[in-house]
Amino acid sequence: MKTATNNIKLAALASALLSASLIMSSGAFAGGTTSLTVNAKISSVCKVTTAPGTLDFGTIDPSGGANATASATFVMKCSNGTTSTAATDNNGANFSGTKRMQHSVTATAFLPYAISYSNDTGFAGAGFGGTAATQTVTINGTITPAQFAGATATTGAQVYADTVTITVNP
Repeated sequence: MKTATNNIKLAALASALLSASLIMSSGAFAGGTTSLTVNAKISSVCKVTTAPGTLDFGTIDPSGGANATASATFVMKCSNGTTSTAATDNNGANFSGTKRMQHSVTATAFLPYAISYSNDTGFAGAGFGGTAATQTVTINGTITPAQFAGATATTGAQVYADTVTITVNP
């Protein structure tokens, strides 16, 4: 029995030594150093930071012979080092070959119009921080006499309206 007890003691001692050597060997690697690569990418974007108000043509006299015009502005910023290119839009919710506003009561009545942008290109961005440079873009709207001459009249709170989504590029 003494031999069996000795064998058990030897096995326990061998197991303890093996465990201790594993702990020591893993501890030997813990003190080393390694490098970590850190990187990031910044998008080249321009964004509208102050939305435009309403492009309001007001009340148009359909017997008039001059274009009805309106303007609105929005403010944009661009990533540092990014230069703006032309602003674009989705042509509006009522587009059918041209931008159109829809009468608020008579769903089949539309009023065509056009919009253009000025001061929307060539702005060199300086980032989006609070003091970064901004660019004010003007939206110019036009409705020609040929477009409003036969338009359905509006009364009270009725209006012609459309919703256009503007994108500043890049």
